[in-house]
Amino acid sequence: MADILLVEDEANARQVLSLNLESMGHLVTPCGGVDEAATALSSSSFDVVLTDLRMNDCDGGLEVVRMSAEHCPQAQVLLLTAYASSETAVEAMREGAFDYLTKPVSSEELGSAVERALSATIDEQTEPAKAIASTKIKKKNNHSPLEKDDVLVAHSDVMQRVKERLLRAAKRDFTVLISGESGTGKELAARFVHQHSLRCDEPFVAVHCGAIPEGLFESELFGHRKGAFTSADANRTGLIESAQGGTLFLDEIGEMPLNIQVKLLRVLQEKSFRAVGADEEQVADVRIVAATNRDLAEEVKQERFREDLFYRLNVVPVHMPALRQRREDMPDLVAALIKRAGGNVDVPDGCMKRLMKLPLLGNVRELENLLQRLIALSDDHELDVSLLDDFYASKDASSMSLEAMQRADSNLDEVVEGLEREFISEALTETGGNATQAAKLLGISFRSIRYRMKKLGMKGN
Repeated sequence: MADILLVEDEANARQVLSLNLESMGHLVTPCGGVDEAATALSSSSFDVVLTDLRMNDCDGGLEVVRMSAEHCPQAQVLLLTAYASSETAVEAMREGAFDYLTKPVSSEELGSAVERALSATIDEQTEPAKAIASTKIKKKNNHSPLEKDDVLVAHSDVMQRVKERLLRAAKRDFTVLISGESGTGKELAARFVHQHSLRCDEPFVAVHCGAIPEGLFESELFGHRKGAFTSADANRTGLIESAQGGTLFLDEIGEMPLNIQVKLLRVLQEKSFRAVGADEEQVADVRIVAATNRDLAEEVKQERFREDLFYRLNVVPVHMPALRQRREDMPDLVAALIKRAGGNVDVPDGCMKRLMKLPLLGNVRELENLLQRLIALSDDHELDVSLLDDFYASKDASSMSLEAMQRADSNLDEVVEGLEREFISEALTETGGNATQAAKLLGISFRSIRYRMKKLGMKGN
């Protein structure tokens, strides 16, 4: 039984909701608007606050969320909204709301949501005990050296803001959506969230959504029972069950098939799932962190990604900056990556200066691969800067002298055109031919890349 504050300006809806909640054994205090809710919150204590998002044609529910945080911080707030994609609902969740329900809501959905809210309240009340226990229980993990705090290099202003947001996200069990170009460290950010959460001693399970064949996706995610289909000769544990108690990281979520997106949405809404061929539901006690190098808002417009799922995932958005936007972090990144590679070499000033000038369109991943090659081919104690001329001869304009250009019987326009073609081609390859994303990688406008591609006779989509 729980004490529930119900805030709903429509009388019939308020009466139906009150009767439903009371039939479940809860005590209900009904309010017809924000002013009544303010009075109730200032004079009484509640376990759950259930509020309509829009009241009297305004976002009154957002004000109820804020008042609840001030006057009744122990209460979990559930929102009712007629719009599954409401950005205000997402904003309210960032303000501290526990979850939102889409109208019309069934008795089963309502009861399930209240139970989850009450369970979360109990969990938060026992957080100090959990924190103490987590210092005593040390489970074996297979984290690599690059997954420790000191390698989420954050000396630049932009990365300091990212790190602060990741730390805030880690404190609550909301979903996190990490965006950014390929190679910017989205999985590292996801692991950082996991390691700073109360789930840190439980599994961190990562999967690249683009690497799973569409026909196997449901079985991989939810598992299956023996006999569920022709080749199912034994029970199989899915990714969600493998991550129970911990974090499930869905990398490149934009590549998840639409039919699986529907099923993932149910996991986020109901906190439960059903293995393929199973009769019973299982609890999904996992925290979902997703990542993408696509513009999911644009994918929604193109109907390639579900709008309702996008808003469920985008509760705490985090954008990982490209390496070109955080050049001041390069020296520390280089040191960390060399350490990860097992190298024990010095980086001469001249080599560091050259590294910092390279385009590195593949971001930290490209930098890591480059350093591994340098370590392998350099002398034992120092990186050989001259090797960069071989690796980037066609990409680094500084490596071509005037004399070399004349020997090649070229002129400046031809050299610039060649470099331009090389950069655009690499960016298009990196983005699968997507000119819009390639333009972002290169730091130019879509109109500019279209003009250059047309001039060079290049194709993209």
